[in-house]
Formats: sequence, structure tokens, C-alpha cells
Amino acid sequence: MNHSTSDKPPSPSPGNTVRINDLTVAAAYGQFLRDNGLCSLDALCTESLGESLHKPGLGAWRERLRLTLTHPSGPQAVFLKRFFHPPSRVRQAVRASGTGATSVAALEWAWMHRLAADGIPTIVPIAFGEELRDGREVRSAILSVKVPGDALERLTAKWGPERRRTVQQLLGTTADLIARFHRRGYVHRDLYLSHVFFDDRAEKEEALHLIDVQRVMRPRWRVGRWIVKDLASLNYSTPPVLVTTADRVRWLKRYLELTKLDARAKRLIRQVEAKTQRIAKHDQRRRARLQPGGSD
Repeated sequence: MNHSTSDKPPSPSPGNTVRINDLTVAAAYGQFLRDNGLCSLDALCTESLGESLHKPGLGAWRERLRLTLTHPSGPQAVFLKRFFHPPSRVRQAVRASGTGATSVAALEWAWMHRLAADGIPTIVPIAFGEELRDGREVRSAILSVKVPGDALERLTAKWGPERRRTVQQLLGTTADLIARFHRRGYVHRDLYLSHVFFDDRAEKEEALHLIDVQRVMRPRWRVGRWIVKDLASLNYSTPPVLVTTADRVRWLKRYLELTKLDARAKRLIRQVEAKTQRIAKHDQRRRARLQPGGSD
């Protein structure tokens, strides 16, 4: 009998954690890991495990995989990220994160839990493990539940005028989510529509999730700079055929909780527009490098 892969998490919210061999595991998922033979870092780092989700530009030191695991409710899709000998700049970012994490996987685990605790819908973590040598990361891995729905980047690329009502609703819900995220002191630093997931089957309050939280931080200084970068990334990745300039102004009013743009809001618009142009130029150069025959 054929089963379709379910988007439903294999069990409720992770809650407390337990140790299984060299893994830190969300207690609700302990039996799930045992049933699937994934109870060690060695198991998570098995070479032939899962379907590779490699994409151009992804560093050779990191891997992304999709796994379909066994669960009493049916096949369950989960995602695995693995990191091997990350470069010094990445290790330095982990140390500077303020989370106490000692590996890239541990950093993602920490942000997933902190965001969830602060009411920011994000990825549900299952387990992580790390191997350190003299305090330096040798390898680490993190397993997480598949976020329901799909990336707004992929969805909006397929949507036409018939989805205008959905787009209008999303203007409000995304503005509310990003405003709450920023008010909690977080910045994403990679906030493109590819990292905002939308599930049109869910209730409005549960329809959006932020993913790819490895670069999240809570800066003490120059917070405005990072907020502008987040807003510009969203602006750049939002297709103009679906979201007009007027829509974007309405989005910003909702985000700032304003009925009318004031001097501060107009200044923010200018900053976001300038940063959007810089992102566009950077993206053009990056695409050129990744083309066959492009310079390294």
C-alpha cells in the first residue's frame, strides 16, 4: 500500500530534552529516533542517508538532506543539516552569538527554541549532536520537522491575479510576524521569501513560519542597520507583479503600526530602497559567478 508523506510533525511540541548517546533530543521524539535507528551522531552522519538538497553556492562544508522516516501515523518528512569542519568565520559567528552554542548545529537548535519561546513560529527541532576537538567543531548535525506548507518564494512564482486575495491577506500577516520578530529584538539577516513558509490549510495565526535561522541574532548595537537589511531582503524577493508599490507602503504602515507615514517612516523607506538596490547588484554578481564559465 502506498502512503503519501505527511507534513504533520510526528509528535507534539518538543518540550524537554533528553540525552540519547551523544545526541540532545527533544523528549517527545526519543522513540521516533529509536524506531528509525538514528540514535547517534554517527547515524546522522551516515554518508548515504536521505536525499541531498544541495544548491549552487552552498559551501562544501555543509549538507542539507531530506529524509522520509517511519512513524505510526505514516511516513514523515524531516530535514537534516550536517556541518563538517566549518570555516573559522563561521565558528567565530557561533561563539559571538551569545547563545553559548559550541557548534553550528547547536546554534540552530538554540535559536529554534528561543524563537518558539518568544512566540515566533519556526522550525520544530528534533535532535542535534556535535563532535568537538580542542574546543573546535569537527562535525555537527541537526534534525528537524518539515515545516508545513511551502516557501513564499516558490508559491508567489506560481501565483497569478487569481490569488490577489491571498496576497492581500499575507500583507497583513507577514507584517505582523516580522514586526513581532523585530520587537523581540531578533534580526534574521537572510530574510528572503524563500525563508518564510506559508501553509494555506492552517489557521491564519499558524499559517506562517520563519526558517533557516542559523544567522539569527539579537544585536546590542546598530539594530536599525540589521532591520533595514531584513526589510530590504523581503522587499527585493517580493515579486512586483503581485505586490505593488502601494501594497508595500500598506505593509510598512502595518509593520510600524501607523495610519499615516511620518518622517521616520519615510526615512526608513529611503533606507530600505537604497539597500534593496545594493542587494540587487550583489545578487547579479553572484548569479554571474555561478553561471558556467563565471569567475570564482
